[in-house]
Amino acid sequence: MKNNILKISIYGKLKETLAKKRLSLNIIVGSLIIVFFLVISIFATSIAPYDADEMHYDNLKKPPSAQFLLGTDRYGRDILSRVIVGSRSTLLMATASTFLALIFGTVMGAASAYYGGRLDSYFMRLNDIMMSFPSLVFAMLVIGVLGASMLNGIIAIAIVYTPRSLRVVRSQALNIVHLEYIDAAKVAGESSLYIIFKEIIPNLWPTVIVEGSIRLGYAILLTASLGYIGLGPPPPTPDWGLMAYTERTYMIDNPWPVFAPSIAIVIAVIGVSIFGEGLKDMLLSKLSRSKGK
Repeated sequence: MKNNILKISIYGKLKETLAKKRLSLNIIVGSLIIVFFLVISIFATSIAPYDADEMHYDNLKKPPSAQFLLGTDRYGRDILSRVIVGSRSTLLMATASTFLALIFGTVMGAASAYYGGRLDSYFMRLNDIMMSFPSLVFAMLVIGVLGASMLNGIIAIAIVYTPRSLRVVRSQALNIVHLEYIDAAKVAGESSLYIIFKEIIPNLWPTVIVEGSIRLGYAILLTASLGYIGLGPPPPTPDWGLMAYTERTYMIDNPWPVFAPSIAIVIAVIGVSIFGEGLKDMLLSKLSRSKGK
């Protein structure tokens, strides 16, 4: 009996250790990928071996070589340089739109949970209507009204993901609005805005950070999708989705201009997703330990 208990205890500790290592590995790997793309996008023009729009007429549609590591496109432009410089527009649109969605979603979610009643009902019904549309279709609808540009793309993606952030933040805020320190702030005569911005939202940051890291991966995919269908940055701006779209008809003769940006999109999304999963697991493990104490 004692041996069985000892084996179960050792197995439990081993399982917990492996879970912690997996958690740390997810965060480390995800962080490295994110930092890698962040550095590339910031120093793109310095890192790129050639000008992204420079045409090498003697090297049209060349495969990867020592001179052009990822080959060239139909105009003789270096694909590696265009992928590096194109990271700016894709990551800028995805990051900016995610940031805006988190700001509006957090404020509206906290207000909805705090006030409740009709405001909460209106927000959630509007939320349900907006979330009933597929993300790409809704973004296309917004851009169709505003016009195709990088700024309007950011606005469209932010509008698409604000309802999703609102729902996540509201569900967590509902666990906070009935706590004692919120009641104490009301008794002390603090205003509703003070309670929302000083008492509720600061306690939502773990949830907001995790939601942002997960939402960023979806935003990168949606940004690339908009670029692919021609609703992102206009040509000849280097953009991952736009590169795949403009070179798709030449894939049989020269697949590299399509493969390179597509692989970059996949790696970026995987990195952000791994990081987000690691943060989510860390938050859940902390909550479970705090409840167990």
